[in-house]
Amino acid sequence: MKRVKAVWLSISTAVLGAALISCGSSSHRNYAYDEITGNSFNSYTPSETSGVMFQAFSWDSHNKNKNKTWWNTIASNGDEIGETFEYVWFPPVSNSGAGDGNGYLPREWSNYSSAFGNETELKNAISAIQPAKPLADIVINHRVGSTSWGDFKLPTLGVVKNQNYLAICSTDEGFQNEANGMGSVSSSMRGSPDTGDDFNGGRDLDHTNPEVRAGIVDWLKELRSMGFVGWRYDYVRGYSPKYTGYYNAMADTEFSVGELWVDNNNLVPIWIKNTGDCIENVTSMPSRAFDFATKNALNNVFGGRNNNNYKELESSLYTTPIANKSFGSLASSELLFRKMPAYAVTFVDNHDTGSTQSMHALDRNDLGAAYAFILTHPGIPCVAWQHYFAGVKDSVCTDKVDSNGKKLHDHIKDLVELRKELDITNVSKIEILKSDAKTYAARITGKKGSIVTTIGSSLYSCPDGYTTKYTGTNFAIYAK
Repeated sequence: MKRVKAVWLSISTAVLGAALISCGSSSHRNYAYDEITGNSFNSYTPSETSGVMFQAFSWDSHNKNKNKTWWNTIASNGDEIGETFEYVWFPPVSNSGAGDGNGYLPREWSNYSSAFGNETELKNAISAIQPAKPLADIVINHRVGSTSWGDFKLPTLGVVKNQNYLAICSTDEGFQNEANGMGSVSSSMRGSPDTGDDFNGGRDLDHTNPEVRAGIVDWLKELRSMGFVGWRYDYVRGYSPKYTGYYNAMADTEFSVGELWVDNNNLVPIWIKNTGDCIENVTSMPSRAFDFATKNALNNVFGGRNNNNYKELESSLYTTPIANKSFGSLASSELLFRKMPAYAVTFVDNHDTGSTQSMHALDRNDLGAAYAFILTHPGIPCVAWQHYFAGVKDSVCTDKVDSNGKKLHDHIKDLVELRKELDITNVSKIEILKSDAKTYAARITGKKGSIVTTIGSSLYSCPDGYTTKYTGTNFAIYAK
């Protein structure tokens, strides 16, 4: 979820650039990272894996399931999800505010009756995708009240309506906009100032408050007991990065990834490093982050569309190709998977950038080439539901990606299997072979073989010792 605030760069640059906090035996930590291997944070290194992540919903999932059956939709595709992907990103699982079918305005964390189904159906979906591992979409920057702006239930986080709002940041607009409720309490009954961006769709939680942190940890542990192994943290620009590392550690997290949607490519590595800060002598567990730098590069090369709720899906304009730009920019060393491959989660589109929100959607005609890129390169690739399965308005899984009529679904599945077969991991070595306006080519060396991926209007020739796996629109893949 993206909510742009003009003040963020001034506030968050200071937050992200703050001095690293040491704790306990970690006081002499070396926070330098190796740009080739991605190994960093002496106390913690993300696991090496050839696995791929899957986003198990689109923005249309709620709209297509008025009867609250999305958990059943995931379960019905569970066998294929489980055999193909390693991690599966579920949408927000908690009860949310009125009109918020997608769950990004959480109301009661521990109430699992949502627009996607009930708790039993959720647990069935978790079981159905095994051996894939589920990740919960965690919205802890903000909450909405039950009967007023800021009264919380399940858990209360110490809030007492019209008396105690210490769980809510003192800078939250609710204190100005609800004069007879939140605005009626003294400053001593309000939380500390926000440690990140303000979010005016809900009440900003005060993560400096121990009771808030304890409530979050208890909830994450509850989700762990249901089978979730980790988290996709929503809107992490809304609070200090150090709390992400703290919650990871306290909930014994296996995998986490943060959504830091910014245009400044330098801020995401800083955020990752600062999730390694410590509080209360707890040795933190740093988080991965979505690679928005690579997403931006893909859009710059292939063309992006902001088409106002996907209207182009129903018009000829949608299938009109956008002219491609310089393919050499895919070789940029500024991409997160090049800087910190172990911590990068790459993607083509998600529920915000693409789907029916379509804030920053990639040109549909180049989805095949974009997936050929991320699924053969370092980082952990994430595949979007609408590109892989049907069942939603924005599904394009049957689009053709080569002259033989290969479907996007089959293209993605084959690339996932090739990645596993050659054991190409999130930290595999990459060698740029060519990068200019017409051609990008790179050799990626896995543990059981290597591939050369070429993207462009003029494709790199198959090297000696390699065989052509197949070619498609603006891409070719050679394997050894």
